[in-house]
Amino acid sequence: MTSPSQTPKTLRIHGPIISSSDVERHIALFAAFGLEEIGRLERTAPETSEIWGTQDQESLEVTLQTPGTQFGVRLIQFSPGTDFQIRNPARGSDSNALKVIDFYAPDLDAAMAEIEKSGFRFKAEVADYDTPEGRFREAHLWGPDGVVCALISGDPDRFESLATVRDRLVSEPQSISGPVQDQEPTLSFLEDVFGLTVIHRYGLDDESFDALVGSADSMKLRAWNVGTKTSEPYFGIINYGLPAGSQTSVFETARPPARG
Repeated sequence: MTSPSQTPKTLRIHGPIISSSDVERHIALFAAFGLEEIGRLERTAPETSEIWGTQDQESLEVTLQTPGTQFGVRLIQFSPGTDFQIRNPARGSDSNALKVIDFYAPDLDAAMAEIEKSGFRFKAEVADYDTPEGRFREAHLWGPDGVVCALISGDPDRFESLATVRDRLVSEPQSISGPVQDQEPTLSFLEDVFGLTVIHRYGLDDESFDALVGSADSMKLRAWNVGTKTSEPYFGIINYGLPAGSQTSVFETARPPARG
């Protein structure tokens, strides 16, 4: 916790960190989204333990970035690794851990088709929903180690304030979002520890989004985007509004070296 004389401040969020069982598979995935490798670093077991709290595991860290930006993805491969994966595609509503990396796609269909040429497949369900800010379409791809990438499209004018790269197949990683059962502790943590506050809110209630997530129950989604500004990567804290007891929490297992 910080004292009254200490005000935490985050200057920039680079993007998500992924625990990978095979960094080359994730490099191939994100290459399809336009990211390039800009560096890699090997860490000893003591160095890895100091950062991640693991025991007797070395690590390889690879940094990917969207060209022309300071935003991207970091991959961590622990050695020895683990067979445990945080997220299960059969349970899309699992809560209390980050889940989705969002990208803006000016032309959703073209982006999906181009990315699938790399051998990765989007879910057949595509959400098409209205919000007070306009109509959006959204598609999800479940990649290696249960990492979910989303493409979101809508009125280009709306995305002028929501993405830095808007003239390519897809943008930089726009946000890192995850469902929670109670948003208040997470919002407080992000503000107290990192100085990050809510920069945008939205909600939706749509059957096509229920199908995209794979929920048999109707969701009344509410979301709080937390970061430095909406045009750079931020955290999306999402409450699906599902009945109590209908979600599985992965909080206790979503930690290194678990994959995802």
